[in-house]
Amino acid sequence: TATTRAVLGACKERQESWDSERANKFFADLQENEVRTMHYLGLAYMVLARRPRLQVKVPLATLNYDDGAAAAGSGERGGFAMQLIFTCPSGYPLQVPQVEIVEKRNISDALEQALHEEIAQTLEQHLGVQMIVPVVTRLQMLLNTEMRRPSQ
Repeated sequence: TATTRAVLGACKERQESWDSERANKFFADLQENEVRTMHYLGLAYMVLARRPRLQVKVPLATLNYDDGAAAAGSGERGGFAMQLIFTCPSGYPLQVPQVEIVEKRNISDALEQALHEEIAQTLEQHLGVQMIVPVVTRLQMLLNTEMRRPSQ
């Protein structure tokens, strides 16, 4: 009957709404857990936004970075520094975040390309789990490795 169909339709709509609300809360909780992980690990970060999308800014630099300048007369090149901005879609971590490299200091085009490749590879490997911390860790390692290479 028409009444039965209306009741079943209303129940189905309520169930879909509930599932959507539950999924949104689940993803928001996962995103909050990632922020907590960064805090507990002692990583520097700044939350730019939590809703509607998590957006986090993370600074990275080599230990010898001093405003990009080499120590006077030392013959050493200056270190590297940059900021990463992660913008997570509502379905993160089942969807990859957008990662921007901004405020670059002493980052060559070749190094930036290597950083982007490392970001893409790390995101692919960690799809479905936390991605920000692994990206930050891998890029910090890449910067440190690059810093140890002799100047050319």
